[in-house]
Amino acid sequence: MTRSVAYAPHISGTYGRSDQFGKVVIDTGVVVSHDGVRFEVLGPVRALREENEIPLGPPRQRAVLTALLLRAPRPVSAERVITTVWGNDAPAHAVNLVQKYVSGLRRCLPDSAPITLSSGGYSLHPGNGFDLWEFEQLLATARTARAGGRADTASEALTKATALWRGPLAEGIDGPGIELERDRLAEQQLIAFEDLYALGLLLGRGPDSVPELVRLAAEHPQRERLHGLLMRALAQSGRQIEALDVYARIRRRLADEYGTDPGPELRSAHQQVLSGATQQVADETTQDVPTAVPAQLPHEAFGFTGRRGQVEQITSLLRSDGMPIVYVEGTAGVGKTALVVHCAHQVADDFPDGQLFADLRGFDQLGPAHPTEILGGFLRALGIPAQRVPPDTRERSDLFRTLLAKRRVLVVLDNAAHADQIRPLLPGSRGCAVLITTRRGLPGLVAREGARRVVLPVLSAREAEHLLRAMLGPAAVGPAATQIARLCGYLPLALRLVAAGAAVRSEGLDTVAGQLAAEGPLAGVAIPGDEGLSLSASLDLSYGTLDETARRVLRRLGLVPGPNLTRKGAAVVAGSDSAETERVLHSLVAANLIEAEAPGIYRFPHDLLREYARKRALAEEPHAEREAAVHRLTAWSMRAASVFDGGSGRLFVAASAGEIVTAEDELRARADRKRPPVAELANLAPLAEYAAEHGPYPAAWMLAQRLWGMCKHHSLMPEWLAGAQAGLRAARRAGDRQAEAELSISLVDAMLTAGRMEQAEQHALHALALGREHDLPGPLAAAHEHLGRSRWLTGDLTEAHELLADAVRRYGRLQDPLRLALALAAFGRVDLDLGRPELAKRAYRTALRLAVAHRALPMMAVLRAELGVVFGALGDQEAAVTSLEAAVTLAGELPRPIALGQAYLSTHLAALGERDRARIACQKGLSAAENNGDRWAHVEARNAVGRTLTLLGDTTGAITQHQAALAQARGLSFRRGELHALAGLASAAQHTPEGAQWARQATSLARRHGYAGVVRQLATLDTHIDHDDESRDHGAPHLRIA
Repeated sequence: MTRSVAYAPHISGTYGRSDQFGKVVIDTGVVVSHDGVRFEVLGPVRALREENEIPLGPPRQRAVLTALLLRAPRPVSAERVITTVWGNDAPAHAVNLVQKYVSGLRRCLPDSAPITLSSGGYSLHPGNGFDLWEFEQLLATARTARAGGRADTASEALTKATALWRGPLAEGIDGPGIELERDRLAEQQLIAFEDLYALGLLLGRGPDSVPELVRLAAEHPQRERLHGLLMRALAQSGRQIEALDVYARIRRRLADEYGTDPGPELRSAHQQVLSGATQQVADETTQDVPTAVPAQLPHEAFGFTGRRGQVEQITSLLRSDGMPIVYVEGTAGVGKTALVVHCAHQVADDFPDGQLFADLRGFDQLGPAHPTEILGGFLRALGIPAQRVPPDTRERSDLFRTLLAKRRVLVVLDNAAHADQIRPLLPGSRGCAVLITTRRGLPGLVAREGARRVVLPVLSAREAEHLLRAMLGPAAVGPAATQIARLCGYLPLALRLVAAGAAVRSEGLDTVAGQLAAEGPLAGVAIPGDEGLSLSASLDLSYGTLDETARRVLRRLGLVPGPNLTRKGAAVVAGSDSAETERVLHSLVAANLIEAEAPGIYRFPHDLLREYARKRALAEEPHAEREAAVHRLTAWSMRAASVFDGGSGRLFVAASAGEIVTAEDELRARADRKRPPVAELANLAPLAEYAAEHGPYPAAWMLAQRLWGMCKHHSLMPEWLAGAQAGLRAARRAGDRQAEAELSISLVDAMLTAGRMEQAEQHALHALALGREHDLPGPLAAAHEHLGRSRWLTGDLTEAHELLADAVRRYGRLQDPLRLALALAAFGRVDLDLGRPELAKRAYRTALRLAVAHRALPMMAVLRAELGVVFGALGDQEAAVTSLEAAVTLAGELPRPIALGQAYLSTHLAALGERDRARIACQKGLSAAENNGDRWAHVEARNAVGRTLTLLGDTTGAITQHQAALAQARGLSFRRGELHALAGLASAAQHTPEGAQWARQATSLARRHGYAGVVRQLATLDTHIDHDDESRDHGAPHLRIA
């Protein structure tokens, strides 16, 4: 494009107030601050301070300054500066050159004009005057004045605007991006001249314009409007013949060079000259504004299903009073667009004046759509001719709001990038509504505009299967459909792509499910032959908007084997400091690439996003860095587990090369013995499984050992079993028999707790064999202890006593006080069942002293609870209550001692006549037991509550609890639980045939297995059948069960 050559000296003024797009709103006539710097690019690039020019360095340095000014005050990345200044000819060290030139500019410019660096790039805010901003604002002022019929004001603004030009944009500076902007602004300058001289004709100033118009028409011979203005100016000067000669010359040129006739502008000017109507100049902005009723909603997505709650919420909000603004937020592929289009169709009849729809391309590789572009489309859809659409964003927005005043129009904005992109597109009056989708949160829109937020999760399993059926027909049911839905992470886009692929290839669901499982779900979530239509392509757009630090953190999070991660864990795996990691995590949450499950705890919204991040890590991270990240997390998690399990936080851990090194962490400060964060525990078993497969193997079994105590105390069976099995695999692969034996013992304990008696026996015998073969005293003692526990559970008290006595002796020789305490407690439990409460008390007290000496709080809580039972068997109700209350206090949040302590306590409180406290303890004990994964403890708690209810006179409730305990105990082969349930039923149902039968069963079972104490107590029951109801009140004899 040929540029104009008409320039004039600049005018001064202060222009520092910027709108939401960084453009400055000027207030003409205000003097520039003497402390500031004025920048000028409409001609040679200059920086002025108190009218004195500041030296700006060599041409390339001034080119970098121009690149910053053309996008001011927005940040400009180094890559964009390079593209603007060098383009495809950028040298390899261009980034270093940018840094060099920015440093040079900082030395040139005073502190009042700083160049700042942020995550988005370099920023310069010319707040004390910038001629380009002034030019654009003066053009806007002129358009507004002309639209309001104030031609003189418009002419004055255009005069000032054109006077700002001193030469071509950034004269003397080269660069591909600068040259493109130079051509664009040269066209704006020429249009400004045309508008200025058109207004001059309206104001009768045609004769004064002739010289400039002659020059401009000569410089731009193809520009018809300039020739038309020259013709009118000549006619207005009384020079009609010359005006007609201009027309004749341009007509011949067009015919000879282009084979065409003059256009409407020139023909209109010709007619005016011939008719003598030289004062008439068309003013398009004063004509009536036509309007139309747009209906731009896209077709609804095929098979849309589910989302009933969100549909009701959104449609209700859109139909509410005022001008509701609703935005739907969610990760890529979660179905935001399908949902809002469905909702928009639901409410379309409520907006009879039209429905507008625009894709804002918030995460497009080429960048988001500018509001100016979207407003142009909206205005044309509302009936504004293209030539009458204002060029300026603010003017377009004002006209858009004017057109929608007193109308009911629904505006749907899909895929928004940020609130500033949305604000110019908002109507300004009641009756309209706005519905938005975005991958990022829009808190600013909530705060300033009162927008309502709807967060869209993945589909439920049932909704996902319904979508598959809608896409593939009623045959899409069964296990294969369930597996496909799970492998697709219940993500609508993934399900649609898989279903479309299956339909194209005519594959059955079993085949599709098998391929997804074998190849990985991310590979299968695409349409064959269309790389752009895939979940990965959609996620690429979100990934591309992140800065490099956020990308690295996201990739590293994809390497984490577990389901979630704390802020500290994320910092460890990312290799960043906590403050930087927290900033990045917030940005990833805002982008809906991860989500905050709880304060400080993060996870991926669905497994496909985790797989995407992992694959990005595999593709972009060196193997050594990936391994180092996971090893750092493993080491940190082991220290965390040590602290949570009561350790010091000082621990031998596996380094990246597989050797063992020592490390410390501030986690010691968190050793408050409360329930470990679920996010910490949930990752330990997956980390153990990862180490068992990839090494270092010691990390796997050390993590498993830490999981043992924590999972047992908190009744986390899946984590316990998974960790122990992973540790056992690692120990076998490494050939470490000591670790293999210890992990076998952990599995014995886990299997016993889970009620898997046969598997517990197998692991115990394996640990015993390893201990004997390799002379491992610790595993030998533990094998005897757990075999003794197993025998006690199944009612073989004699063998249990022998095995546990052997374990006590072995632990004593090993000087392992805590394991000795556990064996003593089990030994005392057997003595109690054998009817020897005094011996049991001695064993428990010794165990309790050892636990207290080592501050083993979970063990202290359990021992206090069981010691309370011993006191009860000895008839000391006061001591029993004191011990059990201490157990409840020590238990904190540990479910097992809470369940047992409260349930046992309720019985003794009832025996002491404290009926209200007993009922409360019953409720707490049962509630804790029902939420506890320890089924043995559940049986014990039910029986204790049943005995309490018998004492309180609620025989129906007591029988219900004992019958439930009986069924559960028999399923576990838990003889003690079975016996206590039968005895409790006999006590609750005295003087009935059922009670007598239960008493006989209990007596037979107790004698057969050696429960001497229960046999003696059953003998005190009155099992004679008496139909007098008065004999069965709460004061009737009851059975005291140890």
